[in-house]
Amino acid sequence: MRRTFRYPVYPTKAQEITLFQWLDHLCELQNSARHDRKVAWETEGERVSCNEQQKKLTVARKKYADFREVPQDMQVCALERTDKAFDGFYRRCKKGAAKKGYPRHRKRIKSMTWKLRKHRVKNKSTGEYERVREHPIRETSWKHNRLKVPKLGEVKIYMHRPLQGDPKEVTLVKKASGWYAHITCELPDTPKVEPTAAIAVDVGTTDYLTTSEGEKEDNPKWYRQAEGLLRKHAKDLSRKTLGSNRRKKQQHKLALHHERTANRRKDFIGKLVYKLYHHKDNNVLVAENLNTSNMVQNKYLSKSISDVSWAKFFQWCGNIAERDGFHFHQVDPKNTSQTCSSCGQKSPKKLSLAIRTFDCQSCGTSLDRDHNAALNILFKAAAAFRGERWVATLYEARNKNEARDLGFKHAEQLFLFDAVTSPSL
Repeated sequence: MRRTFRYPVYPTKAQEITLFQWLDHLCELQNSARHDRKVAWETEGERVSCNEQQKKLTVARKKYADFREVPQDMQVCALERTDKAFDGFYRRCKKGAAKKGYPRHRKRIKSMTWKLRKHRVKNKSTGEYERVREHPIRETSWKHNRLKVPKLGEVKIYMHRPLQGDPKEVTLVKKASGWYAHITCELPDTPKVEPTAAIAVDVGTTDYLTTSEGEKEDNPKWYRQAEGLLRKHAKDLSRKTLGSNRRKKQQHKLALHHERTANRRKDFIGKLVYKLYHHKDNNVLVAENLNTSNMVQNKYLSKSISDVSWAKFFQWCGNIAERDGFHFHQVDPKNTSQTCSSCGQKSPKKLSLAIRTFDCQSCGTSLDRDHNAALNILFKAAAAFRGERWVATLYEARNKNEARDLGFKHAEQLFLFDAVTSPSL
């Protein structure tokens, strides 16, 4: 399991100037690698591999002084990033995707990565040499430790929490609020706990989510709150002269406002996921498998869906479950809001988003729409749970013949009631 730790770093003015020069060089290197691959395919119909481009980089470092000024590890990682972009493009072409996503020309980049190498160290007790990976941090007795950057020296870093695991690579990122170091470490996998307490959530835009226990979490609407000040900053930016220092300062102010809004959203999502797992003593969390990339195409709901960031919420649920040994699963969202959680009867008329209460015409159950959907999500997960293990992908299986033999009108009723009466959950 890999885990990334983010720490703020504070380079000096001279170090910051060097870092900006390296970013410009790496951007040109990525564009040159992209152009090399494009020309080779258009003229000869051949694909250029990352290994071939690394050999050309070795020749360029011997020939040009500006190539030797930049650490080679950063240049290799930049070529690997380009190779990864082309691999994704070829994979999408092979699948026949509508959007192939050809790697674009980069105007600028804001991050540089280097991998930590291993070196031989003599063991004093045995007298044998061992390969040990270099540690990027030098601890001090002051507030700031030191981050070892190749060909730059040591940079101040504030480690507000200890580093865990074996460091593999380091990425320096430039944001509007300053520089940050992302240190990726290798950690042992956490064993999964036995699933005993499960909870399901139904996400929305009116309320951020509703649990299967009926509890709701308000939607803070971060972008809606920041929209007024964002409009003011954008108007001020439009009045500034192109290329002036005042325009650069206003651009930084606008970028800082966007970053603060994103940080507020991440802070809320992180605390909410931790609350669902730890504060409520649940070790299984179930949600819908929503295709948010298609949902944001709705021109009436696109801004609200982007603001709640469901994809980020699901991603953090999976990451925290993997880190702490819990379980996170997603089920098919089909008809979770249109089916009664008590009798399993589907509503004869499709309920619009304006209807916030589910009234079942078969059994007379009246329940909050989102609470009813959360219960159905939990029942779908329980239907896929067979008493031995949780399967990786949970989708509702429909067996109409078995449902008819048992006297049910719909296959959904069979699986929902079988999940409720199952002693496994």
